Amino acid sequence: MKKISIVLLVLSLVGCQSTSTNVTPEFTSDIIEIESTELNNYWVVSSKKIKMLKKRPKWLPKGKGEWTVLTVIDSNGNTVENTLISSNPEGFMTQEQINKMPKTQLVASDSNKSRVPVKFYSTARVAPRNEL
Repeated sequence: MKKISIVLLVLSLVGCQSTSTNVTPEFTSDIIEIESTELNNYWVVSSKKIKMLKKRPKWLPKGKGEWTVLTVIDSNGNTVENTLISSNPEGFMTQEQINKMPKTQLVASDSNKSRVPVKFYSTARVAPRNEL
């Protein structure tokens, strides 16, 4: 019985360890500001595989609204900053929800051989399909 208790304790402690890794940003040059439509000229998604979700993500707000985020991508293609700029209606999206969004790994595009870090503003909208 004592051995089982020890094994269960070890398993529970191992299961509670954080699996997230903190990425140290690397900037090989100054960050340039671009339009969100120009992102593919600098960085592209490393995987084209689409993940189908069975239900609505917990971080996605319910209802109808939109938000603007400032995103910074470092020289390794890591998103190192996602800062909520505005939300309409007020409080529709929060910084806490932004932080829960999955991170996307990017690779430098063919035209970005020097891996220039970028920052850009993007706006997302949640609404019924007939209003998008």
